[in-house]
Amino acid sequence: MRAQIYGTIQNAVCAAVEATGKRHQDVAAFLGIRGSTLSYGMEDNEDRPGGLGVNYLDRLAMDCPEAAIPLAQHFAGRAGGVFQPVEVTENVTSLFSHCSHVAKENGEALSSIVQAAVNASPKSDQEAVREIDEAVAMLLAAKGIILSRRGAA
Repeated sequence: MRAQIYGTIQNAVCAAVEATGKRHQDVAAFLGIRGSTLSYGMEDNEDRPGGLGVNYLDRLAMDCPEAAIPLAQHFAGRAGGVFQPVEVTENVTSLFSHCSHVAKENGEALSSIVQAAVNASPKSDQEAVREIDEAVAMLLAAKGIILSRRGAA
C-alpha cells in the first residue's frame, strides 16, 4: 500500500482497495482498468485532475461492501458527520416485533433526558447519554431491517 496522508481521498480509495483483500492487479482487472490506472488513483498527488472515478468506486463497493466503509467515512467527514454502520442484530426477527423495543428504549431515553435537564448532575447526564445510546442502537437495528429488505445492509 502506498504511503498516504490521513484524511485525503487517496487514503480513502487506498483503504477501500485494501479492504477487498485482493491484490491490486485483481482489483484493477475486476474494474476493467489497468493496474497503473488504479495505482494512479491511489497516488498522493493533488496537482492532477481525475483519480479513480466514483463509478469505479461504486462498482468496487457493490462487489465488496467492506470497501465502501472507508469511502463512507471520508465523505461523511467532509459533510461534517460520521459514518455509522447499520447492522441487523441476530435476535431481531421482524420489524413489527422490534417496534416495542424501539418504543421502550426511546421512552427510557426521553425520561432520562428530562431527568438530566431537571437535575443537571454528572450522574443524570451520564445516564441520559447511556439511554440515548441504547435508543439509537434500537433505531439503527430497525433501519437495518428496513435496509436489508432492499438489499442494502
